[in-house]
Amino acid sequence: MRIVAFFPLFDISYTLCFNFRVKRTKDKRFKKDYSKKDILNYLKGVYNILQRPPTFRDLKKFPGPSSRTIVRRFVLWSKALKEAGIRPQTNQLMQGERSFIRINWRKMTDKQIGKRIGVSEDVIKYYRMNYRLWKNRKGTAKSTFRKKAIKIYGKACEVCGLKITEWHHIIPKSILPEHWCILCPLCHEVITRKLVTVRSREEIETKLLPFMKQVYSDLKVV
Repeated sequence: MRIVAFFPLFDISYTLCFNFRVKRTKDKRFKKDYSKKDILNYLKGVYNILQRPPTFRDLKKFPGPSSRTIVRRFVLWSKALKEAGIRPQTNQLMQGERSFIRINWRKMTDKQIGKRIGVSEDVIKYYRMNYRLWKNRKGTAKSTFRKKAIKIYGKACEVCGLKITEWHHIIPKSILPEHWCILCPLCHEVITRKLVTVRSREEIETKLLPFMKQVYSDLKVV
């Protein structure tokens, strides 16, 4: 409810509202002194309409506080969006997500963490490297599992028989032997580059082996 009272003797008019104070601009117009709560509700409303994080230019289309007012209140535009529960377009992490990365970076892949949080795999990799959480570093992978895989499947590549081998996870981060295999660097690289998709040990023989046979048949040794 808005009540307008005029005081002609002093040539002053005031708009009285219950939720905010009212001031005058230099050109004698009323302006609203927006509180942080008003601004956050406004940003949430704009986000619900646009279905994406709003930018400075977007606010010109919607009546309400200007971008300058929001920055004056929150210092940073990204800080205002975060307090409204909106992820900035720069893919900055929200409150608690950095801790989630530090806790789960060993258990989950970057892709899995990104899917859980709602950002791309590259964003997770960027923040993980900032925290110096290096993967495939000494002590990161369980060497006992690698020894166990070699003991089960042998020291030679399961596809081509080459004895220069690497330990591959068919299912990332799995600690189950049925999700492992022993491959040479070339066979391993074929899977890594997604030239062949292998989702089980059976597909090593049905998919990877025929592909590698074709690769080696086309190989020309000078």
